[in-house]
This record gives sequence, C-alpha cells and structure tokens, in this order.
Amino acid sequence: MILSHLNYLAVLVSTLAYFAVGALWFSVLFGKPWMQGHGIVMPDDATAKAQMQKEMPMMMVKTFLLCFVATLAMAYLQVASCSFNWMAGAKIGLMAGVFVFVAIAQSHMYTRKTFKLTLIDAGYHIVGLLIAGIILSVWR
Repeated sequence: MILSHLNYLAVLVSTLAYFAVGALWFSVLFGKPWMQGHGIVMPDDATAKAQMQKEMPMMMVKTFLLCFVATLAMAYLQVASCSFNWMAGAKIGLMAGVFVFVAIAQSHMYTRKTFKLTLIDAGYHIVGLLIAGIILSVWR
C-alpha cells in the first residue's frame, strides 16, 4: 500500500512550510490588501475583538489540518509516480497550485472579487504547494 511508503516526517515538515507561507503571506506580504479585498475589518469593539481572538486558534488548527491533507495527497502522488527529484516535486506542486487557482478564480468570479485578490488568495497556495512539493520530493 502506498500510504505505508510515505515519509510522514517529510509530510509534516512540508505541512509546516505550507502553513508558514500562509502566515507570512496573509500578514507581512499581503495582509492589508487581502483584508481590504475581502471586506475584513478589525473590530473596534473590545467584545468583538475578544471573540475574534478567541476563534483564531481553532481557525489556525483547521488551516494546518487542511495543509496536511494537501501535502499528504501530494506525497501520495509523488510515490505513485516515482518522482523523487526537486524538479518533479516542483512540477507536482505547481500542478496542484493550478487546480487551486482555477477553483479560487471561479469562486471569485461569481462573488465579484478582483483579479488582484484572486492572485493573492491563489498565489499563497501556488507558492506553498510548490515548496511542499519540493520538500516532499527531495526528502525520501
């Protein structure tokens, strides 16, 4: 069974890398335009701010778990395709990113989000999956 051939430590490190890209992406790099594009406003009300801060740890756990599912699926694809060099990992990561881009672009099109916001949202996944794919492929 292919799942027994996976390097779960590499999957975990890839997940951490993917998650870390998101932390930088949605704070330092594109935090303000992302919040503005989605209409997210930090509340002035102390109660609302406290509620938002209370919900944030669970949102991060859910995000981490979703990153794990994505990297686990990519690890499966790499083992199934016997692709174990950095270029093959980059290609698998980019292909996964293309699927994500299309899905986000379609959703944003119907919700009338800007193309800039589409690039911000999809760009995170493209970069994160690219890095995860490279880690998974070189760390057998």
